[in-house]
Amino acid sequence: MEDTEDKHKHKRPTRHKKTEQDNLPINKLKLLITVVDRRKGEYYADLIQSFDVNMQMMCFGRGTAKVEMLRYLGLADSDKTVIFSVVREDKVESIFEELSEKFENIKNGKGIAFTVPMSSVIGVAIYGFLSNNRSAVKEGQ
Repeated sequence: MEDTEDKHKHKRPTRHKKTEQDNLPINKLKLLITVVDRRKGEYYADLIQSFDVNMQMMCFGRGTAKVEMLRYLGLADSDKTVIFSVVREDKVESIFEELSEKFENIKNGKGIAFTVPMSSVIGVAIYGFLSNNRSAVKEGQ
């Protein structure tokens, strides 16, 4: 038994060969949540997708404000679309600028948007897909 332990103690560490995957730029991912009028959901999903977003999910929602308050504020409809998009951190500022401009200038196009950081993703291929990094997708296959 002692011989086995001695052999393991003196083992040289193996060198890691650099691969194309090691040279991939690491872009953190965020979950972008956008809430807009239901009739504008497709428009905003397409707008967000134009920023190299590969994964989005849309859900229907309903605002909680009372009808009287909505009328007073000039908001006719409480039916909403909630868009969940996985975006690269380096694209967030550009997306927010574009959304802000659209929220201000499109009739009935008001909405809110915010991000939640993602701390990890399992697998190189999944990360490559979510970050729209074609090199990572090829490496993960």
